[in-house]
Amino acid sequence: MRYLIFILVAVGLSCGGNNTLTSGHLLVSNQETDHWEIFSVNLESSLVAQVTNGLGDDKDPNWSPDGKFMVVASTRLGDLELFLLDSDGAEARQLTDNDYTDKQPAFSPDGNHIAFQSDRTGDVEIFAMNSDGTQVNQLTNNPGEDWNPSWSPDGKSIAFASNRSGNWDIYAMSSDGTQVNQLTNNPGEDWNPSWSPDGKSIAFASNRSGNWDIYAMSSDGTQVDQLTNNPATDLEPVWSPDSTQLAFTSNRDGQLEVFLLSVSGGTVTATAQAGIPSDWRLG
Repeated sequence: MRYLIFILVAVGLSCGGNNTLTSGHLLVSNQETDHWEIFSVNLESSLVAQVTNGLGDDKDPNWSPDGKFMVVASTRLGDLELFLLDSDGAEARQLTDNDYTDKQPAFSPDGNHIAFQSDRTGDVEIFAMNSDGTQVNQLTNNPGEDWNPSWSPDGKSIAFASNRSGNWDIYAMSSDGTQVNQLTNNPGEDWNPSWSPDGKSIAFASNRSGNWDIYAMSSDGTQVDQLTNNPATDLEPVWSPDSTQLAFTSNRDGQLEVFLLSVSGGTVTATAQAGIPSDWRLG
């Protein structure tokens, strides 16, 4: 598929305060047309490439570690299933095929497995399969719902959000589904866990302050820090490859747009790119 190139109207993509150059490519899902489509944002050149185009709703893209492929959730053949695409959106291969909803796919750091959430058992659980769609294994099994799997960079653990305790909190488990640990325990709702590439932190969204903001905690659940404090809704944090920044979506400018956050300095930068970020890689 040929890339459709647009100009990104960016507002200062070099994050002030920490002298960190914002670089790499950011995958964004956007519903500016009749369908959800996937875009790749070059944060250095400020160019945006449309990766999918009109074949259904394409969402939740995640790159393979080598950057050659991406796994997406798509309705292009009916139900929301998982597909493997070339990095430019071509050569789609269907990985799951059932009458239920499979979404939020995430490649393991070695590229051999894909974790995802599915309601195929009657409620939403976390599953993992080989990256070619074979050998699907159910990792969670409880009456609550388990969402948003995120791998630790060593591939040994998966963070996820669950309401199994009656409230949405962040949990972590071994990559085989054993040794489940509750990391947050707060009257608010905690969502969208994202494990930092350096393995030290897990970012998440929470409404514990009265509205949805971005937080980060140590990977063992200690030392929780609130990173944004805005009356708007801030969701879906995604780490930069060097673990110094987060991309997130917010309606603080009236619609869901992508913003960049310097984790140490707290500087928030608008990109004017509509949509929801899901993955960030170098190159």
